[in-house]
Amino acid sequence: MATRVPPVLNLAVLCSYVEFDAEQEPFSLVEPTHTLRIEPTADGKLPGPEMALYVQFDDERALGTFWFSIEVRTGSGIVLPGGRSRPVEITFDGQPDPLQLREEVFPVRGVVFPEPGRYHVHVMCNHLSLHSREQTQPPLRVRVLPAERT
Repeated sequence: MATRVPPVLNLAVLCSYVEFDAEQEPFSLVEPTHTLRIEPTADGKLPGPEMALYVQFDDERALGTFWFSIEVRTGSGIVLPGGRSRPVEITFDGQPDPLQLREEVFPVRGVVFPEPGRYHVHVMCNHLSLHSREQTQPPLRVRVLPAERT
């Protein structure tokens, strides 16, 4: 029986949305985001807009089926209300095409930020953050600020 080997995270970019080409492959990242300005609700919460997280995996050695999801967390690691996406099952067959990166797009919807601050976006693989390995990037950081009332 073959050993399961998870992929390595190469890149994660939070953006407004992702455009796809005719083959339904990610083509263009629209409005990459590092800061959100959100109109606060009456109770001071900051409901996040619908966004997308574009992810590239290095699947050169990856083998097996894994569940992937996205978690939006506070700096201390607490997952926000609405900050966990539904898991998506992805299989890596150990036969990567060196000219093609493994790309995935995860919707980020329904996140409610409790207050202005810096939050972290984690790409999760079987309930473990892919950002915890020494060779990968730290969690994606997004700054949330209240929007000016007009």
